Amino acid sequence: MKKQVILGLMLTAALAVSAQDYSGTTFNDRVKIGHTEEEATEIINNFSLYRDAFKEKNYSEAYDYWKKVLDQAPLSQIRIYQDGATLCEALLQDKNLDAAKKDEVFNTLMGMHDTRIKNLDALNSFASKLTYTTRGNILGRKAYDYYCFAPKKNNEEAYKIFKSSIDDLGENVDAYILYYFIECSYNRFYANKDNIQMREDFINDYMSCNDVCERLLEEAKSYPAEVIPANPESADSTEWEERVVLAPEAQQIIANYQPTLDRCNDLFVKSGAADCETLAKIYAPKVEEAKKDLATLNGILKILQNFSCDKSDLYDLTADYAYELNKTPNAALGKASKFLKAGNTNEAMKYLEEAISLETDPAKKGKTAFAIAQILYSRGNISGCRQYCNKTLSYTPSNGRAYLLIANCIVRCASGDALERSKYYCLATDKCLKAMSVDPSCAGAAGRQMASYRNGFYPKSEAFFAGIKAGQSVTVMGESTTLRLR
Repeated sequence: MKKQVILGLMLTAALAVSAQDYSGTTFNDRVKIGHTEEEATEIINNFSLYRDAFKEKNYSEAYDYWKKVLDQAPLSQIRIYQDGATLCEALLQDKNLDAAKKDEVFNTLMGMHDTRIKNLDALNSFASKLTYTTRGNILGRKAYDYYCFAPKKNNEEAYKIFKSSIDDLGENVDAYILYYFIECSYNRFYANKDNIQMREDFINDYMSCNDVCERLLEEAKSYPAEVIPANPESADSTEWEERVVLAPEAQQIIANYQPTLDRCNDLFVKSGAADCETLAKIYAPKVEEAKKDLATLNGILKILQNFSCDKSDLYDLTADYAYELNKTPNAALGKASKFLKAGNTNEAMKYLEEAISLETDPAKKGKTAFAIAQILYSRGNISGCRQYCNKTLSYTPSNGRAYLLIANCIVRCASGDALERSKYYCLATDKCLKAMSVDPSCAGAAGRQMASYRNGFYPKSEAFFAGIKAGQSVTVMGESTTLRLR
């Protein structure tokens, strides 16, 4: 017995010397740390018993064996933390489990996350690429478990854990963490609507979540989509048009972050936290205090822009202060907004152009160029609109909305007999397909536009007698397109 104890202590000391580096060790090696052979054998037996019950989804039986392994050998295997979350969450949703037991399971679950953080360096030293994790990710799962499964939930406590997780992770936040974080922030604000700080927290949390989701959805556009050519001869009508199939990576990002973005937006609209009148009450004193502080003024301009309050008097005042201090893109946009509100489009266009020239971020240049394109379209300046749509695409090639606006411009230019006019609708359809391939988020709008264009295609009944076939290459407005028939 003494020999076994000495061997166990020697192994513990040897591993500790390596600064918690357990790479190359086995499950059996790590189980023996600080334990006799008999104790290690018991741990291994408990591990086997919990795993057998876990595989059968008999979580009540697995729980006690699993807890013993966690308590006695927290470095034995990373699986115990993954399984622990699954079985504890299942037990906490079991309606037949009494309240006292649920309290125990919940406290064990929270303690498990703390144990994993405490031993993180050691666990990561033998982790695989799939099981390696960070403090921020563990805190994110802990926050989720607290928020979703706490028998007596405290939104303030959940919020603190979520914030710690997100502060650690920065922009690399899993969608599920953001999804429940913004819900928690909303509930926290909703229960304390008169608390200005909580209102401001919710606004800032919304903006942060929105920024992360939009950035990743934009990133999804960088994965090449597969365009499946049209097959007009197919018996399947769905194959008559070109189809766009997104890359698996893009599909995964969209599946995760689009619902999160939608949830953010839904809760924000529901909250009423940032109507322009409320924002004016929050930020009007800050504008006066910061009228010589350009960074603060630009930050307030961004908030007002994001929440469509760029037609407010506060926005105009903030933009004037910022513009006096320095000609920045945000300040120029503010001046443009002021003139648009007054109906002075020509003067507004000058400041929009100035905003583009001052801006260094291509995405923001593209956004402003597209705003000009929309103004020109509303004024009936179709050639000018197309010019600024193309300028938009030179800055942001993945701006699907610019292609959709070009498509509408093309349709508005349609002229000639029925066959000639149909070519414009075919070319416009090409632009919609291009929009879908570069920007998956506008697939719905593109589909609706294409559906509206189909009535402009040349009829098959007339094409037959004229010797015209679908799929022919034709030219219109100096561009080639594929003839489509209806």
